[in-house]
Amino acid sequence: MSPARQPEAVVLSIGEELLQGRIADGNAREFAQELLRMGFVVRRFLTIGDAPGDLQRALGELDGSASVLISTGGLGPTADDRVRAETAAYAGVNLQEVPGAVAALTQLFLRNLREEAPKPFLAQGFVPGDARPIANAAGSAWAFVLDLPRGTRYLAMPGPPVECRSAFHDGGGAAALAERAHGAAGVAFRSFHTAGAAESAIEAKIRELLAESENPRYGITANARGVTVSALAFAAEGGPSPETLLDAASVTLRERLGELLWGSDADTLPEVVVRALVARGASVTVAESCTGGRIAAAITSVPGSSRVFRGGWICYANESKVRELGVAEALIEHHGAVSEEVAIAMAAGARERGGADWAVSATGVAGPDGGSEAKPVGLVWIGVAGPEGAWAVERRQWARAGRSSVQQQSVRDALDALRRELSGQPRLPPRP
Repeated sequence: MSPARQPEAVVLSIGEELLQGRIADGNAREFAQELLRMGFVVRRFLTIGDAPGDLQRALGELDGSASVLISTGGLGPTADDRVRAETAAYAGVNLQEVPGAVAALTQLFLRNLREEAPKPFLAQGFVPGDARPIANAAGSAWAFVLDLPRGTRYLAMPGPPVECRSAFHDGGGAAALAERAHGAAGVAFRSFHTAGAAESAIEAKIRELLAESENPRYGITANARGVTVSALAFAAEGGPSPETLLDAASVTLRERLGELLWGSDADTLPEVVVRALVARGASVTVAESCTGGRIAAAITSVPGSSRVFRGGWICYANESKVRELGVAEALIEHHGAVSEEVAIAMAAGARERGGADWAVSATGVAGPDGGSEAKPVGLVWIGVAGPEGAWAVERRQWARAGRSSVQQQSVRDALDALRRELSGQPRLPPRP
């Protein structure tokens, strides 16, 4: 079935900070995926500023062009948050208070800042007349949904991602859009996450799927966190359901990708590792040099990680590696801090001193300076220590992406190395 038969959607991002590149627009990507799962085809992404009249002009252009329009931003308490007023002006209605919202906002401001709430803050409790209020439990601005004059259903959402998700999933935003998806062609979407191999290597394993499969359709993307394969399935008359097609795709990808495949959809690698540690009743410590604490931050970003994380060391200087982790000075003098031997010693020292079942370490050249012909920027050694001993693997990170990317790639590889050990899979291979 062609996606052209699905109802269409437009995603509108609002804010000068987006136009100026000061912040990345993660909301648009997330909503595109949510709309796809609901049965919509996103036909357009649009970003506008928040100068007077910007939104009103955009509504005039977009109303009637799609079944639904969803925007993010412009609902806060400042003078440039004009979504409520400009939507009301376009629709020819007045603003109205969400019942009880102003009183609740007054108390919220008083409780947190111990002073009287200013009018712009209280304005967050108003929506255009005839609009359906959408609760925002993670913030102070009410979102809303309104059917525009030429028939497009407009869902206005707050800009902060956590508030966006709260209003959409818990406040009623998704339900309001789902009413317009009635009768849409069945569609399902799933993403499959990998680590341990470059995008080209993953592509080689699924090349004919990417080129030849029409239902599901496959795609592939890559970033510092790994390579993701996506699958999009449509309902076809007399054929299997999209979910059935994706279940079959999952089996196919697992057969082809093997231990490279670590999760799907909303899974994150830190979550997968923490779940594996919890399941085994095991604990972990970290010893970091070039990653500067990012491995520990990734693990502790997972709720419940306190059950498994014992602590860690950021031993950037050589003397710190010796003093804090017990790395022998002779190892550093003979092999250098960026070496297999030092990575192993760091992991073993962290495991012993932290009293944990497992430890991971990272030592390398994050750049942009400090590299040499023998040890170029991007060279990182990942160490793992466990009940059966310690080992390390050399990884050559994609250095042209910059220092932060080298660090993020190293976090990914450290977690992936531990994941493989915990699940009894082949060890993380060296990367030339």
